Amino acid sequence: MFKNKLGGKLTLELDDAELGVLLQLFEQMSVLLEDPENESGADPLAKMLNMSGSTQISEDPALARLFPDGYSDDEHASADFRRFTEQDLRSQKIAALTTVTETLKEWPGKTSVTPEQAQDWLKALNDLRLVLGTRLEITDSSDRDLDPEDPGMHLYNYLTYLQGTLIDTLT
Repeated sequence: MFKNKLGGKLTLELDDAELGVLLQLFEQMSVLLEDPENESGADPLAKMLNMSGSTQISEDPALARLFPDGYSDDEHASADFRRFTEQDLRSQKIAALTTVTETLKEWPGKTSVTPEQAQDWLKALNDLRLVLGTRLEITDSSDRDLDPEDPGMHLYNYLTYLQGTLIDTLT
């Protein structure tokens, strides 16, 4: 968990099991975020101007949650919004995951986290919780009974706790 130490130093302490689970989860998120578009045939000018993104919302509910419609009432505006923003947003999410994964791979058991790394941790944990929550069908007005003993719920609650400790140390 994240803790504030003397002098405002932010630290992260995990045991081996937590480290292994988080590494697996963040690596799976990286795979999920890989660009599905084949860039080999992309228009070079469109690619250079960051206009080569998809215009369709993903059929995967988790990706649709991470890259939602910009304009739910206007299909054409939503397609344009997605084309101009999704690639950049995807890159930002992957960069945050890379920072977090590198932090974990160089793990000594307890490590300091810079303010910049903390922001990447917040982004990566939030995205991971969104994906897991979508897979578990957690909504604000969830009709279905969520089994508190479901391993997925335990994982979701752990990620929520971890994110909460980070927010608490930053405020």
